[in-house]
Amino acid sequence: MKFYRLILIISASLTAAAALSHLVADQRLLAFLDLAVVGLILVVYLLLRYPKRIIFRSSAAALAVAYVIVVLFAYQTSIRTTSLGWAIAGAITSTAILGSVNLAMLLGHWYLVVRGMSIDPLIRLTKALLVCSVAKLLCVGLVLMSVGGGFEYGDPLHRIMIANGIFFWMRVGWGLAGPLGLYPMIWGTVKIRSTMAATGILYVAVVAVVIGEVLGLYLSALLNLAL
Repeated sequence: MKFYRLILIISASLTAAAALSHLVADQRLLAFLDLAVVGLILVVYLLLRYPKRIIFRSSAAALAVAYVIVVLFAYQTSIRTTSLGWAIAGAITSTAILGSVNLAMLLGHWYLVVRGMSIDPLIRLTKALLVCSVAKLLCVGLVLMSVGGGFEYGDPLHRIMIANGIFFWMRVGWGLAGPLGLYPMIWGTVKIRSTMAATGILYVAVVAVVIGEVLGLYLSALLNLAL
């Protein structure tokens, strides 16, 4: 119960920060939607003591749907892709990889506080991190394949890989190759129940993913592609 409360508090804090950022950017509708999500988080937090009742489950489902809607709206508003499908794929995969790595890292810390917990939840989250990392890699790869053209000046691939090369290759190295390269170490430590070591590696993975996604969103907004 306390772990779920922690996650809800963190989620509310990050969403409130997003609302403030959207206000600064003069995106009042997005800021209003963010605050509505914060309100739903508060409702779920208060109902957390009734996990088996329909009112809690319906509130949690409403929060999940609201988050998806706000994420898609914010992503498309930022990058303005010509294809809604790519915007959905980019938003969902970015949310998935950021959510899975941060949730796994926070859960890893929880093992250091509460002894004797089952390792199964961390195993599931570790597997989820792998799936989300591969999904994000596939999304970026398919986007690059879809733009076509060559590496001549002005061509899409030239703008992505050469004109913005330092940002693109840092995005690939940190945000895509980073978590996949760290995964064998994370999985190995989780398998032997070395949660302290796993948490340390997951912290490095969080830093890599956050840097990668910041660079990816910068490139996405600059080039109007889901990178």
